[in-house]
Amino acid sequence: MQKWLDTLRHEKRLSPNTLIAYQGDLGDFLNFFCTYQGAPFDPKTASLLKAQDFRAYLAFCTQNKKSPRSIARALSVLKSFFLFLIQENYLTDSPVLHLSGPKLPKNMPRALSQEDAGFLLNEMATPQDWIESRDFALVTLLYGTGLRISEALALKQSDIAQDTLRIIGKGGKHRAVPLLPLVSERLNQYITQLPYGGQEPAAWVFFGKQGKRLSVGVAERILRTWRQALQLPDSLTPHALRHSFATHLLEEGADLRVIQELLGHTSLSTTEKYARADQKHLMKVYEKAISQNTALEKE
Repeated sequence: MQKWLDTLRHEKRLSPNTLIAYQGDLGDFLNFFCTYQGAPFDPKTASLLKAQDFRAYLAFCTQNKKSPRSIARALSVLKSFFLFLIQENYLTDSPVLHLSGPKLPKNMPRALSQEDAGFLLNEMATPQDWIESRDFALVTLLYGTGLRISEALALKQSDIAQDTLRIIGKGGKHRAVPLLPLVSERLNQYITQLPYGGQEPAAWVFFGKQGKRLSVGVAERILRTWRQALQLPDSLTPHALRHSFATHLLEEGADLRVIQELLGHTSLSTTEKYARADQKHLMKVYEKAISQNTALEKE
């Protein structure tokens, strides 16, 4: 075990906390093994282990209230350790390497309340220079159109019409996204301030300080800075703004298939996840909705 941990420390460069967690997971398995098999763990007994023996351990973990993520990590640790034993010629193979872990739920980003979305945009509404104007335009665009951050940063000025954006989404799929007047106004104000490529239709919309296309990392840092300054939820990310766009439209009664088209989802089931993800929070969010600060324009 110590040799395996040393390998992880020096070759994989795992952190001390991760190594402690891995050691604990392997220790739990070895304690189970000795009780389950009634024998000490050594290469001979390890070579006799079958798939059902490892499944018995995973079932034991479930009975002891371990979460699916903890069980998935425990299985990953076992695979790492038994692969190490094979590489060190203690074993020739192990069925644990062919087992699948529990299916983990995909966490949907938590939507902002309409109040928080409005608060964010109101606080950003007095930019002092082209950088702040860019940040305001980007956040307004993400929340007002539901674009993926990659789609927003790939925009060129020629993709902007008076009331429509031309988007190339995943898989090269084209779609037209309507622009609210507020979003169009913010984009135009920012573009007129641009020191780079302001008169070139093929130029990027969003530039960094050095005149190159704005990166995803910088966009994430922009929102991180604002959420810390305004004490907004930690869930505020570029993708959470896309999720907020979809959730708030649902709250206002928009048709699910319309939202599907706006988001560029191929399957309606993907869009339905947005509806299910926030169902428990819908009433609480709705109570704070349009009557307070909101960035959604209504007819």
